[in-house]
Amino acid sequence: MTKFKVWDNFTRIYHMSQLILLALLWYSGEQGDFDLHFICGYTMLALWISRLFWGVFGSQTSRFSYFLASPVNALRWLAKPHQAFPGHNPLAAYMIIALLLSLGVQLISGLFATDDVLAEGPLIYNVSDSLSETLDSLHNSNFDVLLGLIAIHIVAALVHSWRGDNVIKTIITGYSHHSHSTQLRFRSSWIPIALWLSSFLLFGYLWLGDDGF
Repeated sequence: MTKFKVWDNFTRIYHMSQLILLALLWYSGEQGDFDLHFICGYTMLALWISRLFWGVFGSQTSRFSYFLASPVNALRWLAKPHQAFPGHNPLAAYMIIALLLSLGVQLISGLFATDDVLAEGPLIYNVSDSLSETLDSLHNSNFDVLLGLIAIHIVAALVHSWRGDNVIKTIITGYSHHSHSTQLRFRSSWIPIALWLSSFLLFGYLWLGDDGF
């Protein structure tokens, strides 16, 4: 059976790394292991920035301009959900944007958060105490929103797979058995990977301990 490439390597790495890092962030936060929490947080922030960059300059299926559709077109697609789509379908696109926004809120608010005992975000002294408290509260409450969005995303992926469009396998392998009407364009994944690594090294230098790394 012929296979058709849908996702570049970085987009696949992003999805898997995001799940692993979120699990580690939840675990380290629950256990009070803030050294691990901050390392994973900076890694995730660098990954998130790289994904935003790739959403503008990346491979065709990873670009926001490719998969974002008007609400009307998204609802039209909902009327025929059996139709396979190369990449994020028009309705799933809104879930991707919601996840990226919620993740961004979580990461940025964490830079200003504190538990008032052991840990402080690296930018906490750049804002007032009242704003820091607001951002800390947002950091805690938004995580539940993020978990809810992830749960909906997983359920939707399972439903798609049950209907014959195995999107989970596609994001793992990068390939689909559904043909495309047009040739998809891909760019080198080394570009966002290099951005991810360099961003993390910068955050580590600036924020990990008194002397960075």
